[in-house]
Amino acid sequence: MTAPRISVLMMTMAPTPFLEELTAFSIKMHRIQASDKGYELIVIETKSDRFGHADTLMRLQIEKYIHFPEPIGGVKEANAGIDAASGDFILFTGTDIIPASGWDAELLRLFADRKDCGAASLSAFEPNATIGPAGPVDLVVEGMFSPFTMFRRGERYDESYRRVYQDSDLILRLYERGFRAYRSCRKHVWHLGSVTNNSAGSAHAEMHAKALAHDERLFYQRWGKSPLAMFAMMRGGAQVYGREHEALLAHINLHYDPNAPEDPEEVKYDDNVASPETGSHAMACGG
Repeated sequence: MTAPRISVLMMTMAPTPFLEELTAFSIKMHRIQASDKGYELIVIETKSDRFGHADTLMRLQIEKYIHFPEPIGGVKEANAGIDAASGDFILFTGTDIIPASGWDAELLRLFADRKDCGAASLSAFEPNATIGPAGPVDLVVEGMFSPFTMFRRGERYDESYRRVYQDSDLILRLYERGFRAYRSCRKHVWHLGSVTNNSAGSAHAEMHAKALAHDERLFYQRWGKSPLAMFAMMRGGAQVYGREHEALLAHINLHYDPNAPEDPEEVKYDDNVASPETGSHAMACGG
């Protein structure tokens, strides 16, 4: 049997009835919208095992299911999914992601067209922001800040992080090895981030806030800048393909503060710079 080109990893959130239904819908939409239906789907669930029943696995076409009776840490759980994957590429997506038609072909195109591509993502529509403009554009970005990102099998997250900035850390480690991270603006995904976070309850919000503070400090210690600087992709020397740079900047100027420092290295870390809201992926595209 031929191994799938893509292994899709999805980590479930708090098992409220709303989020359970949203997860099932997201799983179905990933399959419906894929150009190649033969990708491998891996679902990772902690505590609750609502998606681990045989009829559910068959109905949602979940090829592999990983269950942790108790949490071991979001990044360790993610790496367990990576270890279980058999695809050439690993796509991390969310239970609150609705992808556009042909999402898989577009991610694979980035790796085929850009020989130095180490990670590929799609622009995203957020409840309060847009991560990347629409149009026939590939962006070279310095940070991940996309809830829908794919990299080659063999990469792993640093388990010193808890659950927030391990992806941006991976991007910088790829850069050290000569790779780049590309984002296609030809296709978008819809990310219902604040909707799902608000539905997960106060315990989830408190856990996220603590992990956010921990990961921000760790990221700053390692890379000498706040992870929030990673969101300022256009100020960080991003390269633009397929459209004139000035026209794209005119669009993105609507999404960030023009008085912010031009160089991300100048953004100093501040313990109070991010709350659970302002530190979310909604700040992407220079938000």
